[in-house]
Amino acid sequence: MSVRSTSLTHAATESLPALQTLAELAARPVRFVAFWVATLLPFTYLPLLAAGAVTTHRVAFAGLIGLNAVAFVVGHGYNRPE
Repeated sequence: MSVRSTSLTHAATESLPALQTLAELAARPVRFVAFWVATLLPFTYLPLLAAGAVTTHRVAFAGLIGLNAVAFVVGHGYNRPE
């Protein structure tokens, strides 16, 4: 192993915690939004059912349920102590 490749490996190893911290900081607002979307989106289902939009726009309603499922998964870890 040459000196140059060793220094590059060392630099990559040192920057890994910084990248991990940056990723955690970027993930926090995403989890926040996903948590609240997953919490509040079901309140739109009842008006859609009452208006009959569920039967006329089945694909859109299925997409809404899919979005809700994804938001539940992404927002699951929001506001948990680490």
